[in-house]
Amino acid sequence: MEFVWIIAWAAVISGGVFAAYNLFHYVLFLLATHPKDASRIGHQLNEFERRQQTEWAPTAEDFFKHDDENRTYDDVFGRYRSENANYSTCVFPRTLFGHRYAADYILLSPSPGMRLLELGCGSGAAADYVANQCDVEILCVTNSRAQEEICQRKFKKFGGRLQVMVSDFDALDLPDASFDAIYALESIGYTKDLDAYLARCWRMLKPGGRLLIRSPGSLDFCRREKDYKSVTAFVDNWRYNFLGSNLLVYKMRRLGFDPIEYRRLHFWAYALTWNFLEHLFLWKFRMPMRSMVELERIIWRTSKVFVFGNGYNIVRATKPVASAVAASG
Repeated sequence: MEFVWIIAWAAVISGGVFAAYNLFHYVLFLLATHPKDASRIGHQLNEFERRQQTEWAPTAEDFFKHDDENRTYDDVFGRYRSENANYSTCVFPRTLFGHRYAADYILLSPSPGMRLLELGCGSGAAADYVANQCDVEILCVTNSRAQEEICQRKFKKFGGRLQVMVSDFDALDLPDASFDAIYALESIGYTKDLDAYLARCWRMLKPGGRLLIRSPGSLDFCRREKDYKSVTAFVDNWRYNFLGSNLLVYKMRRLGFDPIEYRRLHFWAYALTWNFLEHLFLWKFRMPMRSMVELERIIWRTSKVFVFGNGYNIVRATKPVASAVAASG
């Protein structure tokens, strides 16, 4: 009888932990899908946000230095990714086993007939989900031939509604006002010129169109030279610029986006998600990646307030309809 009680209590405790973990994911989902007004941020940049724009900006040669001097992006990810793989460090499903891109679909709010542009499509997982939920057209852009092949196989079932092209984001030349929404999920940090990147998005969006950016990490609250230099060591390995909400809102506001909304989720929260833990295992044990070994050292020598308060950023901005009226006038 005692054994039965032990089993019963174990089941109750396990069920409670599982329910709590699901609730935790649902709370993050609600936060991610309800960004707040950005009127209070993005009015000025701190010293380190100004410096990162030049000191951390990737270069054309950095595609051939991913994780170390001799590995490209395809060298790092190609062997470990499939048609069902998810490249995003952080996603926010409704529940633990809900679809990874449910929150992004809500943020984009697509309608039948819309035309979308995805900058940095990975395995095409996000576009596949959006197109399955709504009759839209999506052009996916990647700089990886391996990803292009994966997407081409995956997108055949859509009968031409989804297309993929290989291009450097910074050399992309598409017609003005040709997309109802543009989204970049953790890819904007690879741009070599943030101002030109955002200006290009503004130009390609139709009036009333939305720009959705998800970006890990930021210098929004960096206040010490020591912390800046610690993170610089990781940037030098990964060749990725951590663009935070404050910096993105600052740049978007200067272009004329309005309204702008954002959500900043702290590291201590998103680092507990199942998706993030899966990626840690992938990076550290399956690949393995030198950058992750360096990251552990960096965390130990960096201010814990800065590390655990560091934000995962979601920024959604709208190109005003009035901008088209002004342009025509």
